[in-house]
Amino acid sequence: MSVLRGSAALQEDLGNVSAKDHKKLILYILDSTALIAGQTDFSRKEFATTPSVLSEVMHDESVKNVVEVAVDCGQLEVSSPSEDNIREVERIAASTGDRIKLSRTDIDILALALEKSKAGIDVVIISDDYSIQNLARRMGIKTVGIIHPGIRKQITWVAYCPVCRSEYGVSNLNVCTRCGVELKRRPAKL
Repeated sequence: MSVLRGSAALQEDLGNVSAKDHKKLILYILDSTALIAGQTDFSRKEFATTPSVLSEVMHDESVKNVVEVAVDCGQLEVSSPSEDNIREVERIAASTGDRIKLSRTDIDILALALEKSKAGIDVVIISDDYSIQNLARRMGIKTVGIIHPGIRKQITWVAYCPVCRSEYGVSNLNVCTRCGVELKRRPAKL
């Protein structure tokens, strides 16, 4: 297993989320890092992930074996989110400036969490990705980190050009329209 924030710390975070929710069913949505880290005890909780996450991790033989057993035993649900939920996540991500930092897999994870949440299931995403955590918080979905404890506050990002100083506000652009340089992001001033 990898040297991480520690299995005990992750289990404590998971336990804290469970305790706060008074024994309600909680579904933990796993990103690639959660599966690669191997810090997940499939026998103790309800877990789900997306096919796109599996495609990222199945090249690792040890992860593949654990995942296949968990899926076969019904301890890990693998499902794709609806296109409507994917579009909703993309819309919200565009409004926070996170869209350019999210991969298709990240969007799938968030969309699956949103879909399950809309179905009345308490959802927690297990991920160290700050863009996932930021967007999840915006959508009212809890997150737990694996290596890092997670974001402290929600951020809306603005794009700017480090060369000509053009500002683009919340934007999905990657390149400055004035000088062609790759844009950078910074937190918006509130």
